[in-house]
Amino acid sequence: MRVTWDIGVFNLPGRRVASIIAAVAFAVVTGSHFFSPRPGSGASWILDLAAAVGAGFLVRYGFRQLRKKNMIENVPSSPIRSGAMGLSEIQGAACVEAALAAPLSGARCHYFRYLVEEERQRSKGGKEWVTVDQGKSNVPFQVEDPTGKILVNPEGADVILKRDYQRIDRGEGWFGRRKRYSEWRIDPRDGVYVLGTVSKQRDLLDDRRAALSERLRQVKRDPGAVKRFDLDANGTLDDQEWAGAVAVVKQELLQEEAGRAAAEPQANLVVGAGDTESTFVISDRDERSIARLLGWKAFGCIGLGGADALAMTVSLLGRFGVLPGGWTFPWASLFG
Repeated sequence: MRVTWDIGVFNLPGRRVASIIAAVAFAVVTGSHFFSPRPGSGASWILDLAAAVGAGFLVRYGFRQLRKKNMIENVPSSPIRSGAMGLSEIQGAACVEAALAAPLSGARCHYFRYLVEEERQRSKGGKEWVTVDQGKSNVPFQVEDPTGKILVNPEGADVILKRDYQRIDRGEGWFGRRKRYSEWRIDPRDGVYVLGTVSKQRDLLDDRRAALSERLRQVKRDPGAVKRFDLDANGTLDDQEWAGAVAVVKQELLQEEAGRAAAEPQANLVVGAGDTESTFVISDRDERSIARLLGWKAFGCIGLGGADALAMTVSLLGRFGVLPGGWTFPWASLFG
């Protein structure tokens, strides 16, 4: 279970950032419990340092969002049919037919993320929502534009979606706790923005070998096919006739592959997370809205993290006598 912090555009959905914040929070709480920090106790500097490290990671996350924003603004959008290998920006729509059913609403969709939270009482008063269940789909889906279709593998993507469903259930009985159910989806015909790495979906050479082996097995089992290549009409294929059959079948497969490539040039490509480029964004918003949202996130994280890092640095210097001791952070009063 994890507490979810809903702070508007500064909400940090990334698993890495959430883990960092949780680790820092755990260090702070654990340190305050075991060391009982008091002004001048000599143990509070551990909490100062933990908070400063957490602030540093927050700043780093902010600069990553800023880089992502700049890439969204600077990478040109390209039609699916003429998309190049490597980092590409694609804007299209999810296909009409969807293979998934969302777990909370039951709606047909191509992608979903859900969150179940329970209302809990805080130890110092007030209430908070605590995550009790969450999940998402990682099934690839197709995006299309007027020029063609391409497969999108959402695994590892930074998925930015508008919330499609929310329900709050009141708890049963006197002490029942409320639960909040939220769901984000990519539905059929939804507009989809993708910034990710285009690569080959599979190894064509291996596919060709497998297809050739299967087609040749069919030739051996089919008397009509054997007759086609049995030049001396003795009912069997000798080495020379078999070599001719292999050459003909191989040429036919290459012609079929060329025909498919002409009809669907992107049939063997997929957009996903790159090996060298980590930027991978999927959204149902337009490009300008995504860039604006990431800009606010970057501004908030860099500003908040920078201010926190500066405050903790001043506090550390105060505890070691470099600055006046009154400038130290009052951990004792916070946890007392």
